[in-house]
This record gives sequence, C-alpha cells and structure tokens, in this order.
Amino acid sequence: MFRGLLCGLLSVLLVPLFGQDEVYPGDANANGIVDQYDIPYIGYAVGETGPARILTEDSQAQTVAQFWAEDFPSGPNFIHADGDGNGVVNLLDFVVWSDHFGDTEELVTPLEVPIGVSETTRVRWNNDELAIPVTGGQVIAFPLDLVIPETVNINGLAFRLRYHPSHFAAVSFDAQSSWLAEDGSGMSLQKNGIGQIDVGMTRLGLDPLAGGGTAGTLSLIVIDDMVDLLETAPDTMETHLMLEQVLLLDEGLQAVPVQVDSFTIKLYRPGTISSTEPTQTNALGATVFPNPYQGQVQVHAEYDFQQLVICDALGRVVNHYRFGSTQQWTGNDLALSSGCYFIQLEGEQGISRLRLVVP
Repeated sequence: MFRGLLCGLLSVLLVPLFGQDEVYPGDANANGIVDQYDIPYIGYAVGETGPARILTEDSQAQTVAQFWAEDFPSGPNFIHADGDGNGVVNLLDFVVWSDHFGDTEELVTPLEVPIGVSETTRVRWNNDELAIPVTGGQVIAFPLDLVIPETVNINGLAFRLRYHPSHFAAVSFDAQSSWLAEDGSGMSLQKNGIGQIDVGMTRLGLDPLAGGGTAGTLSLIVIDDMVDLLETAPDTMETHLMLEQVLLLDEGLQAVPVQVDSFTIKLYRPGTISSTEPTQTNALGATVFPNPYQGQVQVHAEYDFQQLVICDALGRVVNHYRFGSTQQWTGNDLALSSGCYFIQLEGEQGISRLRLVVP
C-alpha cells in the first residue's frame, strides 16, 4: 500500500517536470521565429494572466511548468504571448518582442498566408492614382490602404514591404496613424532592414474594427545621383515597391485573403522631365484661386481632404501639409519662384491635382 501511495505521489510530482515545454520570448504565435507576425498575437492577449514561467539564464528558451487556462483561437497557448514570463500580457511584452526580433529556433513552421482573388479585400497604393514623375533627390509620400468590406472585423495585420535599396536615399513607413491604432486602442511596430520594412499592427485585446482604412504613409527620397542607374540611351527606369506575406487577421485570428499588387514608380533622369506635366485629375472637385499666384492662394474642394502637396514642374515636393479633414486651405507667402507648379489634394474620395502658375 505504501509503495502504491509513493508511486502515485511521484507521478503527480514528476508529470509537471517531464511534461514541461518551452517558450521563446517574443515568439507569440509559437512558429519558431520572432517576427512581425507575432504582433497580432501579443495584442490579442493583452490583459490575460496566468502562471509565471521558470526563467533560465543560460538559454533563450524558458521552461513552462504550467500552461495558462486559455489558448488562442488558432492553437498556441496564451503563455507564448507573455514575453517576459511574469504572468501577465501587457505592453512590456512588445519590448521583449523588439529585443528578440529575428531570433529563430531549430524548427520553424512556415507561415501560411491565403492570397485574395477578389478586389473587395485588397491593398490600395496611393489612392489608386499613379505617382507623379520623380527624379533625383525628390521626396514623395503616399498612403497605403487596406480596402476591406464593413462586414469583416479586423484585429491585426502584418506584412513585409520590399524596395530596391540602391534607388532610394531613405525609405520610411509611418504607421502611427494606422486605422487599427488611431483611437489609442491599437499598437503598431516595425523593424527596418536593408531593402525591407517589417510591419506588425494590432488591436489591444479582442477589440476588432469593422472594415479597413489607411495602414500608414510611405515616404521615399530618390537618390541624388542616378547616372549609374540609368542606361545610356533611356532617360527613365522603373522601380518597384512590393508587399509580401500580407497577413490580415479577423476577430478570431483567422486569416482573411487579401489581393496584393506591387506598385511601380518611374524614375526620370535629372533634367529630362521639365516638359513632363503630371496628369490633371479632380476627384475632389477642387479649385485654386487666384491663378496666376499673387502672394496668396486659396484652395476649395467639394469633398474633404487631409493632405496637400505642392510640387514643381520636375515633380519635386516644395511643400507638404497634413491636417484634419477640411474643404478649404489658404497659403500665404509660399516663397515660390517663377514657374509652373502642381497642387495635389488627397482625401477619401480620391485625388485632385491642379496647375498653379507663378509669374
């Protein structure tokens, strides 16, 4: 009898030891690598609590003595989102993710991302408008949107943005105003590498938003010296911006198929596009007055706009303004030299691009 009790006691004590598993800090989706695709999982679990982990000093792996009571809808236990192992998922776990970004285990489970075939859920570059011609040293900026039906609830998004590093002096992606985070109940993080930007964004907790919106604004500075890029005869070349592995997650952390296209920018040899004018469009029903410019310019539109950009005839950005939705704007003492300029308004209804003459 005593032997039976002893064996039973040992089995109770040893099961947790031999049944232990490991957690890799930052790898919230437990697929073997710490990357942007962990951000939606950390965000989903914010506020959840459970047993703290057994922390180890000699390994990145941390021992699990007891799993938490709940799992993510897609499988992993909530304990994987607790990056620092203190028994609660909070904003500090995003810091742990950042510190361990890029860590890889021996076994990595490939990410499965469904590809969309319908335009009802898609990536929209630059409000579906072609970018104006650009040349060396020019700064350009445009929004990157997710077009999603209002019937679909979104809790997270992650992707990789790739570009040709030799074509740009600087590339940045501003996701702080993402539709998933603009109300203060979301988080957006990114890591920049050579020729790529890895972006992850999430709601905090199970708090999805219906439909899509602007994921962020992409800003680029074309390199000054383009001589080595362009062939002897042609005066232009194309450079491509690409989104890869776009993982859009609903309120159940189920992947929503997204149609993704690359975006092409045409680079002109410096001095060759002085006679090339951007195509005029007026989706916002905008007018500019007085024209020619007389020290002050007023812009009125039938629909709201949030950005206004003034470019010269070479397509170089002279002034760039961002503000809350408005239908009018007044510019005083813009210090514009004589020549032809283009005023571009950007709003939810599209783009208006108007010519302004400075005598």
